Parts: sequence; C-alpha cells; structure tokens
Amino acid sequence: MTERKKLDRRISADEVAVIREALNVAATPTERTALAKQLDGLWVVSACTCGCASVDFVALNEERKSTPVADAMAETARGGTVGIIVWGTSQQITGLEIYDLGAGPDDLRLPVLASIRRWYAGRERRQSSWNRPQVRGFYCAVAP
Repeated sequence: MTERKKLDRRISADEVAVIREALNVAATPTERTALAKQLDGLWVVSACTCGCASVDFVALNEERKSTPVADAMAETARGGTVGIIVWGTSQQITGLEIYDLGAGPDDLRLPVLASIRRWYAGRERRQSSWNRPQVRGFYCAVAP
C-alpha cells in the first residue's frame, strides 16, 4: 500500500463525475442505485502521495474491509490509459483509485468521462494480482 496524505475537503465535481460514470458502466444495478445517491456528500480525508488522483473518503481501516464496487478503465486527456476502481461496502463509497495501465506515472489523472468503460471491454481480463486487489489497498504507479 502506498503512503497517504491527510486532506479535509469536499469531493470535487470532477471526482463525482468519474465515480458516477464508473458506477454507471461497471457496477451492478443494486450498487449503482444505492451508492450513487451519496456522491455529492462525500468528503475527501486522504490521498495518495505518488501523484495519482486516488483519494479516500473513509480512513483506511483493517477492520472495515472495502472491496471494488466498480472496476473500469479509461483514457486521460493526454491519451494515457488508466484503471479506475471505486472502493466501497454495500453501504458506502470509501475510495477512488486511479492507477497506471500505460499512462505512465506523470499522467495518472482523472480520465475523460466518455472513455470510461468496464475493465475487460476490448481487452483480456487482467490476471495480475497486484493491480486487482481484493481488499482496498491502493496499488498506484509505484507498484511493482
């Protein structure tokens, strides 16, 4: 897991839009409906220190495990490919992870909304265990 820096701010409109679109294209209908209602009220409590756009809405806690509720991929404005994982529980969104799928460490930004699609659309389903964690742990550009 990468180091986190503490923040205290409302979720940005761009973060809301990315999460909403990821939920629309890559979450189950049940998750989409229940979780999308809370987007505008999310509060960012920490972010990754590697320079990517990953943020946390709940402090990482080993006792309260989060899992991916939406798993997507997209392109940045510069044309790099990034992965998107919306982390959460059945009751809340706990994080947004943006990770490298070819964008490079200096382009791990929020993607272009129209490019967001389910992870496996047009690609083989990923096999690597480091970039598909089963519990929230943020594997950013600095991952092996």
